[in-house]
Amino acid sequence: MAFPSKTVTGDIVPLNRSEHGYAAIEGLAGTMVQPYLMRLSRPVSVERVRRTLRELVNAYPKLRAALEPGLHRYHLRILPDGPLIDQLFEQAFRVDEHVDIDDPLALEAWHRDRVHDVLPLERGLGFRARFVPHPERPALCFGVPHLLADGMTMLQLVRQILRGLNGQPLEPMPLEAPSMIGSIAPLRGWQWPRQVLRSRRHKLDEARRLAGLHIQQLPTQLAAHFSTTGLRHHDVPTPTADLRRAARQLGVSLNTFLVAGLAQTFLDQAPDDPLAAAVIRISVNLRKYHPEAAGHGPLWGNHVGAFLVIEQGARKPLSERVKSIDESIREGQARYARREMCWTYLIEEALPWLGRTLIGHVGIQLKRKGRFPVISCHATSLGDAGHVNAADAEVRAVQLVPSVNSISPLPVLVEMDGRLSLPMSWQLGETPVAAVDDFHRRFDATLARMVAEVLPSVAVA
Repeated sequence: MAFPSKTVTGDIVPLNRSEHGYAAIEGLAGTMVQPYLMRLSRPVSVERVRRTLRELVNAYPKLRAALEPGLHRYHLRILPDGPLIDQLFEQAFRVDEHVDIDDPLALEAWHRDRVHDVLPLERGLGFRARFVPHPERPALCFGVPHLLADGMTMLQLVRQILRGLNGQPLEPMPLEAPSMIGSIAPLRGWQWPRQVLRSRRHKLDEARRLAGLHIQQLPTQLAAHFSTTGLRHHDVPTPTADLRRAARQLGVSLNTFLVAGLAQTFLDQAPDDPLAAAVIRISVNLRKYHPEAAGHGPLWGNHVGAFLVIEQGARKPLSERVKSIDESIREGQARYARREMCWTYLIEEALPWLGRTLIGHVGIQLKRKGRFPVISCHATSLGDAGHVNAADAEVRAVQLVPSVNSISPLPVLVEMDGRLSLPMSWQLGETPVAAVDDFHRRFDATLARMVAEVLPSVAVA
């Protein structure tokens, strides 16, 4: 069926519903920069890094876009390459030679500062980069506003940077701006009423269930205003190979196994409360739900949805826990495949027409009244990020730590060279660092117990 579409017209790129939301909360919750921290396998010159990043600005035109108001809605205007871009690039790229990146706490503090970099979206350029030279393992922190890129796009940008650092040409990243409604619209027009009713029924049932639960969270004292963002790096001590073996033994994916670990860690906070629940928001890549007939390309930009995993029973056996989590994740994904997620998203499609001011006002009121949805955390996964390195690359990323501002605690599951990390960002004014450190310790212990139960030969650390 045909559905509303948006196309790039000349140098103007329309925003989708998600990107309008980022434009509206810009400044309220801080600049939503996603700084991806990379440690490299060998030294590279400052000039090579500079040249690669400058080439990247042409490979992905959104990096030289400015957020611009139209008559009724905002859009992006791609700035022409030339002296202006050269000037803005000098502001976007910096070399930091004073940071002791071999000190984990100093590296984390430097990365946290990058989360708080201010980037004037209505002027451009759409990135910030800091480079720290090092005789063995230099560090590059490359950040792009969420308005311009989601996690999948960020990984592609990292892959292009690594191509450039290895002397390979960068691959063009085409501009596309289809409406996100294509990923949730029924395949036939006559199916709309049925699918909308099914989607609405699900949301109402979910709301009724949540209303009767005691949702477990990190120790949180809600504030009336957004705060700075806390950031903690964290490497899970249990080897990823053992985690993956345990997951396969239980018949689930590694991601499901890890989400089960997160849920169990929250539920352990209230072992005797039958109404205790871990509510975990799971990100979904919407690209695969666009019909093939639409003829879209890779869709670099923002194409992310989400659903909730609601888990109860602190003393549920491990086999039942992972089965329950697996069923919840499969059902959440199946609702997208069955086109039964359109109710909420149709409402969101209308929000951009309210205007940036009104959307921002609603955001402020929700924050002041503590009305944002209550969840345990928003978990997202980049999976095994080793694919950013070409098989024959000399300069490789040996560490990759993603981050972004977040209203709710945001753990990011990412694997690199057999190591699993779980960096977390959160509202620092609402939850102390010690509480996040405690959660990381308990999560590590939970995973170790889960692995030891499935693989008795693996010693618990």
